[in-house]
Amino acid sequence: MKIASIAYRLPSKKLTNDALIEYISKHNPEQSAFQKTPYLKLVQKLLTKTGAQTRYWRDIEAGERGEDLILGAMDEAIERSNISHSDIDLLIYCGVGKGFLEPANAYFYARSRGMKTANCFDITDACMSWTRAVQMADLMLKAGSFKAIAIINGEFHVGLHDNWEIRDFRSLEYTFPMYTIGEAATATILLPSDDEWQFDYNSRPEFADLCTIPLNGYENFVTPTKRVGKNGIDRFVSYGQDLFREGEKCLGELIDMSIDIPASKVWYFPHAPSKTVYEEFLPKHGIPVEKIYLEVYPRCGNVVSASIPLGMRLAEEEGKLKRGDSICLVPVSAGLVASVVQLTY
Repeated sequence: MKIASIAYRLPSKKLTNDALIEYISKHNPEQSAFQKTPYLKLVQKLLTKTGAQTRYWRDIEAGERGEDLILGAMDEAIERSNISHSDIDLLIYCGVGKGFLEPANAYFYARSRGMKTANCFDITDACMSWTRAVQMADLMLKAGSFKAIAIINGEFHVGLHDNWEIRDFRSLEYTFPMYTIGEAATATILLPSDDEWQFDYNSRPEFADLCTIPLNGYENFVTPTKRVGKNGIDRFVSYGQDLFREGEKCLGELIDMSIDIPASKVWYFPHAPSKTVYEEFLPKHGIPVEKIYLEVYPRCGNVVSASIPLGMRLAEEEGKLKRGDSICLVPVSAGLVASVVQLTY
């Protein structure tokens, strides 16, 4: 399988850390400056510590919509692949951001572009969604089931899964990761080739409740724990420090087991919930820091399942990622699960 092209769209509203702090403050008018100031100073300090600088959100007041960004990314990726929409015989929508539980969101995007016979389904596995979708595409292309597969996502969460309420410092333990979120849409076109991909995973279901967005009635399907629902139904909760600690163990074990000579790879692309955590962690496993692409988080924030395809396309635009490069994808996701994916770009 080969990646024919990747495209992305970022929303128009660019926020610096200072603008984000002001946004949080404005959403808490009932709080006094005495209450807000120390909280916001700590948030600013944590943003700086993680390497955050800017992020992009939809301009909701101006009517900016996720659908337009998703379709724009898909149209560009298809055009750059020198194929047409009608050539896509499987469309996979992946990620956390979505408009429907039923049917698969992919059907709506296929309909929007007149892809009348395209097979469609969704894949959801938090920030691992794109990686899971790519492996599914690899298996299906090898089987000859499809000839051209498009994977799209739209990670748009502001105004949907966010929570800006200032409470106490303790709440930052599970609320701060929301402040790192950015928004993005990506599209990836995959075609058959003789190039082999290697997918390896390391999963720890015992940590399933470290990062959640619960649906109404979730307690009817799983036994509630004290971590779930801290910010309310449909609201993002993430115990970031615990997630990083266990995720590092999980990914570290996998890197040591699956990569023979870590320094031989040209580039490593992580999921991007932080910059500094990868700068400090990956070199412990033989990966030179200069080979880790770390520009997504500082520029765009945590864009969930869009992080890796966005990073690859940004690196390509910058002239850093080139065809024929031996690269490795190293995402860690809620679940908890880590992955090492080795391929030639």
